[in-house]
Parts: sequence; structure tokens; C-alpha cells
Amino acid sequence: MIRKGSQVTWKWSSGIAQGKVLETYDTEVSKNIKGSEIKRKGSSDDKALYIEQSDGDKVLKLESEVEKK
Repeated sequence: MIRKGSQVTWKWSSGIAQGKVLETYDTEVSKNIKGSEIKRKGSSDDKALYIEQSDGDKVLKLESEVEKK
């Protein structure tokens, strides 16, 4: 189960990215990330995850897009 504080990885470009889950959402969520409005439709079965990467950048992913580290 992925929750706040979990370490996760996901495929990105030609490699693997990783980060720490800051928040989870089971509803639609919208975040302004680097000047772009990013949306994910979270649900109880596939939560939206607000993640901080090791370089400090933030991303919004669905649980189905990541793997728990």
C-alpha cells in the first residue's frame, strides 16, 4: 500500500525516476507544477500521488503509474 512517506519509482524517459510521496488523493486533484496545471483523477482504487523527487522537483502521478520501492 502506497501512502504518505512511501518511496516510489516510475519509468521516465529512458530511465527510472524516484521520489517520496508527500500527499495522496482519492478524488480529482490539480497542482500547478513548474507553471503547468497538472491533473489526475484519483480514486479509492487508484489514488493520485503528489511526489517530491530527490532533486526537489514535484510530480503528480497515479498509483498505477508507480511502484513502491
